[in-house]
Amino acid sequence: MVRKTKADAYKTRQLLIETAITQFALRGVASTTLTDIAQAAGLTRGAVYWHFTCKSALFNAIWREQLPLGELIKDRLVLQPHDDPLQMLREKFITALQYIARDPRQRSLMQILYHKCEFDNDMISEHDIRQRIGFNYENVRLILKKCLSQGVISPAIDIDLALVVFHAFFSGIIKNWLMYNESFDLYSQAPALVDNILATLQLQRISPDVYSQAS
Repeated sequence: MVRKTKADAYKTRQLLIETAITQFALRGVASTTLTDIAQAAGLTRGAVYWHFTCKSALFNAIWREQLPLGELIKDRLVLQPHDDPLQMLREKFITALQYIARDPRQRSLMQILYHKCEFDNDMISEHDIRQRIGFNYENVRLILKKCLSQGVISPAIDIDLALVVFHAFFSGIIKNWLMYNESFDLYSQAPALVDNILATLQLQRISPDVYSQAS
């Protein structure tokens, strides 16, 4: 019998991870067995257990080894730190949405997260996954603070509230697109979608007097 090298073992492990992503996105995590993954990968069930003690361990490895979306798109960005911070934010948001729309692996990961997973105690939590790979609050917060200091957005903007709105907006867009992807073209409409949410940064808060006058 030929002894497997560390490189062979790593290759097999990565094959199992990639196969699991595809199967989880297709079948759902709960409905996918290790046997399903082994068969799809062209491996034995024993080969799976050599690398992962259970399905939860395989599921957790997927997310712990996944790069944040910001890291995946950084080489696609053109604007530099000294450029208009609002345009930088726009470019990041558009590029992120277009990456999800065109990259099959990222799309599968989002499908698992939003539609194909019921979390249990042995699995990394949905909160932790989102913290690891998703919307980077601190990064966006810093850009918004720069926008405020340079006067390119309304001084009335509440950054903490804007972050909540942005997160909800992008989560909703991705979730709905994955569910009804024929309803709109995420890639081509990403600029318009982002421009609509960023337009809220230009709006002044409505004075309480307006409401009192209306009533």
